[in-house]
Amino acid sequence: MAELFDERVEKAIQIIWFDMHSGRREEALAMLREAANMGDGDAYYFLGRCYLGKSYVDPVVGMPEDKKFAYECFDMSLNLESAVGMFGTMHQDGYQPPRGTCVLPPYRSKRELWDVIAKKADDGQVFCKFLIANAYYYCTAGDFLDVSAETVGIKKLERFRYEWTAMAVRLYEECVSCGLGIAIPNLVDILRNGRHGAPVQRQKARNYIHKGADMGIGAYERMVGNEYRDDSKLTKAVEFYERAVSHNDIYACYCLGKLYTFNGMLPLDLKKALFYLEKGYAQLPDDVDFCNLLGEIYFRGGDGIACDYAQAFLLLSKAYFKGNTWGSDMLGTCYLNGLGTPPNPAMARRLFEQNPKKPLAIGGLRRLDSSNTF
Repeated sequence: MAELFDERVEKAIQIIWFDMHSGRREEALAMLREAANMGDGDAYYFLGRCYLGKSYVDPVVGMPEDKKFAYECFDMSLNLESAVGMFGTMHQDGYQPPRGTCVLPPYRSKRELWDVIAKKADDGQVFCKFLIANAYYYCTAGDFLDVSAETVGIKKLERFRYEWTAMAVRLYEECVSCGLGIAIPNLVDILRNGRHGAPVQRQKARNYIHKGADMGIGAYERMVGNEYRDDSKLTKAVEFYERAVSHNDIYACYCLGKLYTFNGMLPLDLKKALFYLEKGYAQLPDDVDFCNLLGEIYFRGGDGIACDYAQAFLLLSKAYFKGNTWGSDMLGTCYLNGLGTPPNPAMARRLFEQNPKKPLAIGGLRRLDSSNTF
């Protein structure tokens, strides 16, 4: 990667976005902070980007999300006249530049910012190439290049969008070939779904998903694991899921836990299921899928796991009140029998009627009808 930023910034970019499995996060952050403290606006931009969440830095790096701090860094980047900071924050969701615009002196226009970042991309700065590709992908390139329905007309704008999508594919592919894994999601989206007339290329998209798995990106390891979920290849699925879990992909915890719980595709092992599901739930406590599967384990118990109706009620309720009725029969049983909550026959009936053909619901409704309760 060509060094077009401060040497410390270049090294930090390499560690965080290219060598993400190196375990050198703190070293990279220290380099960004050092450069930032010496007045480097580019360093502030990349430091802020680190704290925007998993869509911006692979989860394996282990960066916490702190948008307030990220936006403070962006403010400093703009104040210190960073072209990449101005360009990168131009269409950043949620960010409001302190002076009402991201175009600040010495730059006079959006087009001038585009030319600076495009030149860095042409000179070999891969991350700048990625930023240009994003502008093409999201069609924000038109904002920089003054191309809109008003300036060129609707028909010509559609042609531009088609060409921008083709440019995005080319640039994303170049980024991936240089080892920048965060370029894969948008590339796969274009290849899978087409955009603005771009051809759908599902096999090519699948190849890039496998490329992502080869790069150790947990989300793609999980996706490849899903390809091996039939019985004859389940060992391969488990292998990819376990790799994904080791690379901090939380949804792989769900995939693995589900395999070992009730009606799973592998022999029942509730302790193993709990290990993975609780690991995922700890990071996604509001996710209805984790809530439901954990709630079922605590409701039913067995395989060395004691029933815990209070915990089951808490988890199943959380999923239900988020609009998911999968566990309504178990939750209804809790209300009917006072398990983990005071009895409430009316609520029990309401819940059983959500899935009236499930065995627990059938039995519960019979009891309620026989007692003429509500």
